[in-house]
Amino acid sequence: MKKMTEKKMTEKKITVGSLARRTALTLTALALVAGTSACTNSETPTAADNAGASGTNAAGGVGAGGRAAADAVQADPAVEALVPAALKQKGSLSLVTDPTYAPITFTDSSGGFVGLEPDLAVAVGKKMGLKADFSKGDFNGIIAGIQAKRYDASWAAFSITADRAAQVNMVSYMKGGTSVMVKKGNPSGIQKVDDLCGKTVAAQTGTTQALAVLPAFQKQCADAGKGQITPLILPQQDNVNQAVSTGRAQAMAADNALVAYYSQLQPDVFSSVDSILVEPALSGVITNKADDSLAKAFQKALSSLMADGTYKKILSAWGMSASEIPASEINPVK
Repeated sequence: MKKMTEKKMTEKKITVGSLARRTALTLTALALVAGTSACTNSETPTAADNAGASGTNAAGGVGAGGRAAADAVQADPAVEALVPAALKQKGSLSLVTDPTYAPITFTDSSGGFVGLEPDLAVAVGKKMGLKADFSKGDFNGIIAGIQAKRYDASWAAFSITADRAAQVNMVSYMKGGTSVMVKKGNPSGIQKVDDLCGKTVAAQTGTTQALAVLPAFQKQCADAGKGQITPLILPQQDNVNQAVSTGRAQAMAADNALVAYYSQLQPDVFSSVDSILVEPALSGVITNKADDSLAKAFQKALSSLMADGTYKKILSAWGMSASEIPASEINPVK
């Protein structure tokens, strides 16, 4: 779902130990919706501790059990055999993401990375016999960072497209579509795409929604002879959420998992428009195009997680069982 052009990346190194702290998931997600500084890409880089992951979750909270399932994973010799020698020697994977996209990836009250993707990343790393080290990067510079080999891989809910697969390798791990979220009570009465015509619709910079979905909606409005959509493209997802909550935008377009998450988390602020769903697409973890062996290791690790049931457990923990795919593939473009 990311943009292809390079932008200087603000980084925040987070180790597996930081990923485990989940004592205030709900409060952190509320802060994201409110647009506070809890998850912005303008933070001053800080180092995290190197404590081991405990796999704890807020009792009964969103994501409960996901980290425990990941921490229980054992190395798979068949996967380890595919890991490049340089990574084996290093003992870790250098991963980058933009943690403003709950429930996919966001941060807890201690600044640790939490969500579906961090749990999957830890589980995949364990299959490889590697530690997962996360850095925080600006949304539209991640692909360039992978191409420049500043990072080994990125988990950032990238929609798999032919254009992106020509630049990086993409290993599928889930499917998702685009939904629309509005302010509580749906004051503009948005029920179908045509109802977005003549209104301001927000999306995050570089996402599939900004690059492809909103232009498609715009064409549909033009074909219907209705007013143009005013796109409001903002750098971070929490900015997009805030635009809707404050009335700056009448609606926003985002991944259906995110829309479902926030509309359930804050029903007094947001409502999902369940009647609008753009055809689902695969998402993939990305690696450098020249490193086919690492892409194969990711595919093998995900396949191993699917076979032993861990993949299903992690998706279920985050309420994303509908995003499950039957098999992982490398660059499955049509």
